[in-house]
Amino acid sequence: MARSNNWNLSKTTKVFTSLSISVLVAYLVPRYFSPIMETLMLVSKEEHFFYTICFGFSFLVFGEMTGVLDQNFKSLSFRHFLLFLLSSVLASLALLLVVWIFEYKFIGRYAILKISFFAGFGNFFLFWFFNLLAQKNPLKILLNTSLENEEKLKKDFKNLPFEIYSLQGENSGLEDGVIKLCSENEIDLVVMENGLGKDKLEIIPFLQLGTRVMGIVEFYENYLEKIPVAHVDQSWLARLDLRFRDPLSHKLKRMLDILIAFFGLIFTFPLVFSALLLTALESGFPMFFSQNRTGFLGQTYILFKIRTMSLNAEEKNAKWAEVNDSRITKIGSFLRKWRIDEIPQFWNVIKGEMSIVGPRPERPEFQERLIKKVPHWNCRHLVKPGLTGWAQVKFRYASDMESSEEKLAYDLYYIKHASILMDIQIILSTLRSLAKGSR
Repeated sequence: MARSNNWNLSKTTKVFTSLSISVLVAYLVPRYFSPIMETLMLVSKEEHFFYTICFGFSFLVFGEMTGVLDQNFKSLSFRHFLLFLLSSVLASLALLLVVWIFEYKFIGRYAILKISFFAGFGNFFLFWFFNLLAQKNPLKILLNTSLENEEKLKKDFKNLPFEIYSLQGENSGLEDGVIKLCSENEIDLVVMENGLGKDKLEIIPFLQLGTRVMGIVEFYENYLEKIPVAHVDQSWLARLDLRFRDPLSHKLKRMLDILIAFFGLIFTFPLVFSALLLTALESGFPMFFSQNRTGFLGQTYILFKIRTMSLNAEEKNAKWAEVNDSRITKIGSFLRKWRIDEIPQFWNVIKGEMSIVGPRPERPEFQERLIKKVPHWNCRHLVKPGLTGWAQVKFRYASDMESSEEKLAYDLYYIKHASILMDIQIILSTLRSLAKGSR
């Protein structure tokens, strides 16, 4: 029988675990490890439980912003401990504010310090413990794929705690040989070609061994949170469930878009005004930059940005921005680093041409080339383009065909799994990227 040793916590498990630990700490510390006159001791148990829930969800929000709930940590270091502690401190400050609003009293400083430390340390210790188990007991995976796919899989998954076995040679694909190999090596998972195996092996014998069976697409989807374009076929597209076409989900997403865009324009107005003034002083007018982009269902619209390149930067022909692009002005480089140049796109969101979260819109000039070179590129148009997106928080800036194909893999994952909760996760992760000044 295969071992049941997958200690890699899924994102859902991590969220539930962090919420449970945070709520437990916020309840136990005031009740059993604080003075009897502590503010949280004087409220009813029901009110106290409400405050612990607020603390737990605050930890999840700040944990997403600091990145401690990331699914693919290879190992946890002292730096990660500090991030867990920072998330806990910020959640404690949020708890302090909520209690003050409802009770008009402050929580004791020692209670806050204890809650901050034990919630941060407790979450870090449990995550560190499961990471250690994952490293000590790697998931045993057998690749029943072509040599080309096998090499690509080994390269893409080299940073995860997997022990990968190869199935190449004259006995590859023979059912008895594969089953024997799984039994002798206690294989946890067999990864097969699309259609579950080029040799159409029977699945039930593997399941009887306790060995899971996955196709390549599902393997990438579960463990790297992307869907490789090369393995997407018509049958996959036929099963695609566009959740945001549901009327309720669509309206909730639209309400969230308008709310964020409206307040985003108001609160960033001083920043935008300063950026426009500096742009005009350095390189003159116009200060804004407008450009055609391909949007929802292939419709073209005009996207607005603060100009970051020199005037007449594309006199000869259109081309992607590059690292250290000579066309970018000094002020423009700063604006691009902190994404200040993107703020005017809140207006595109209010107009309904864009969403806060979705695939980044591409220019029609590049669109024609990408459709010819990258399979299923038009899938990106099944949802509205976004100011930020899953590909933006998981991958670097795309400036060529190869990187565009890689970003499409993340866009396909978003299109399949899109939800309000995922949008919120992407927005919080984007705030983390902004704090680091990454584009």
